[in-house]
Amino acid sequence: MIFLFSLFVAFLAIWRGIIPQKMALKWKIIAGVISAMITFKFYIFSLASGKLFSAPQWNPAILLVFTWLYALIIFFVIFLLIYELLRLAAKAVTHIRKKELPGFFTNPLWRLTALLPAALLVTCGMYEGLKIPEVTKYEIKFPALPSELDGFTIAHLSDIHADPFTRKEKIEKIVELTNKQNADIIVITGDFVDGKTNQRGDDLSVLKNLSAPCGVFGVPGNHEYYSGYSDWMNFLQNCGIDMLENRHIIIRKKLTLAGVTDYSAKKIRGKRPDIIKAFAGSPEANFRILLAHQPKLAQQAAQNGINLQLSGHTHGGMIYGMDILVSMFNNGLVSGIYNINDMTLFISNGTGIWNGFPLRLGRHSEIAIITLRKDTGR
Repeated sequence: MIFLFSLFVAFLAIWRGIIPQKMALKWKIIAGVISAMITFKFYIFSLASGKLFSAPQWNPAILLVFTWLYALIIFFVIFLLIYELLRLAAKAVTHIRKKELPGFFTNPLWRLTALLPAALLVTCGMYEGLKIPEVTKYEIKFPALPSELDGFTIAHLSDIHADPFTRKEKIEKIVELTNKQNADIIVITGDFVDGKTNQRGDDLSVLKNLSAPCGVFGVPGNHEYYSGYSDWMNFLQNCGIDMLENRHIIIRKKLTLAGVTDYSAKKIRGKRPDIIKAFAGSPEANFRILLAHQPKLAQQAAQNGINLQLSGHTHGGMIYGMDILVSMFNNGLVSGIYNINDMTLFISNGTGIWNGFPLRLGRHSEIAIITLRKDTGR
């Protein structure tokens, strides 16, 4: 999929952006090769990192420039497509009226002006994507909530993605902000990291400072399976995060909190997500919360009597408008609160951002504080 996407973007950038320009052939070739190299950055990075979607341990400034250029070409191609649609429409109108096309559609230099809005959006998007997350507060009502849990608060983190962009200093601020919310419990729904424990362990070690009266719990995301699953599970447990791999824990007698592994477990022939196993032996009358990295499990969770599922993975779609595309790969689920049969699903926009495309436009990162309320029907 990523290969075809890269090929498509490179082809359009060269065919519609570079070839029409009035320049010597050698400069077109040079520009085309550079554009193709940037567009296929994941494959270039994989030569250094060993994994297709992992960032190599290069200087963060070099990675930032490379990633900025990658996003620039993608936005440039989007604007080129809009330009081509406008050109075709103008061509049809001028043909009917028997007039000549305006210079905007005949001079190839105008195509390059698409780089200006593309650069502006990419710069703003990367600033938004890499900044400290906002604290957002949600109140969710449940008719079946035991009165003892009315007002129970959950600090929900997800998709921290410790990497060359998200380092120890930023994670320390996330921990500090989270602790200040004084939530009853802290949960982290996967994608802690991109990189091995010897590369990113020091950055994530500050998670040991997370503190809540009822504990700190987590589940793995797909990126943990790319980064050395067993090593990270041991590391996170040693940081005081109780990793719920297809198992549950009872909190305040009336709350069952369970977590499942991720679909990516099949890549290492590991334990696949198993909701039934996760809640096996838990009291039927308890209020049930499921931690699952990907929201795709929601329908199955709803069928198994779960009251609330907390997920991440989608990053909220990252960019307003692109969330429609992201939702297509996640059963129409991308951000915020959903009602699925008798279950509530909450999907975090993510506390961090993935280094492969660290942009946010209209979809901010968040430390979600969820307050459970008993719905009395009033």
